[in-house]
Amino acid sequence: MTVVAVIITAIVGAVAFLPRSSNAVPLPSYLDRCVTGSLIYHSHPNLVININGAGYTIPTNIGSEGGCHRSLHTHDATGTVHVETDQDRDYTLGDFFLIWGNWANDANLAIFNSTQIFTNRVDASHSLTVTVNGTPDPRFQMIPLPKTGGTTTTIVITYGPATS
Repeated sequence: MTVVAVIITAIVGAVAFLPRSSNAVPLPSYLDRCVTGSLIYHSHPNLVININGAGYTIPTNIGSEGGCHRSLHTHDATGTVHVETDQDRDYTLGDFFLIWGNWANDANLAIFNSTQIFTNRVDASHSLTVTVNGTPDPRFQMIPLPKTGGTTTTIVITYGPATS
C-alpha cells in the first residue's frame, strides 16, 4: 500500500509541475476577458479580406468559446465583427486580429500591419491596402473600430499583385 501511495504521489507531483501549454498569441488583459456586465457600447463593422483576388473567410465564433464572448468576436462567417463591450475603451482592427490569432492558437492569424497580413508579405510585386467605407486608410492595425452601431462601417483589406 505504501508503494502505491508513493507512486501516486510521484505521478500527481510530476503532473503538477509539467509545463502548461501556452497560446501562440497571448492577449493583453483588456482583451483577455469575457464580457460580463452591461454593454457600454455595441457596434457591427463589416470586415472583408481579399488575398490574391479571392475572398478570405472570416470564421464563425472568433473570440467566443464556452459561453465566453470577448469584446470583439464573430457569430457567423459573414465578416461582421461584433464590438460588444462592458469597458469604456477604444478597440482597433489590430485588436481583432490578436483575438483571432489567440482563438485559433495561430500566431500567423494575428499578423496584420502595413507590410503583412497573415503570411502574405508586401514586396516588389505585392501590395497591401485598406479602405474604410471606400476611403484608403494608412493606419492598418491602428484603425479604430466604431463605437456606434448607427452607421455601417465596412473595412476592406486587399493583398495582391502590385499595381503601377
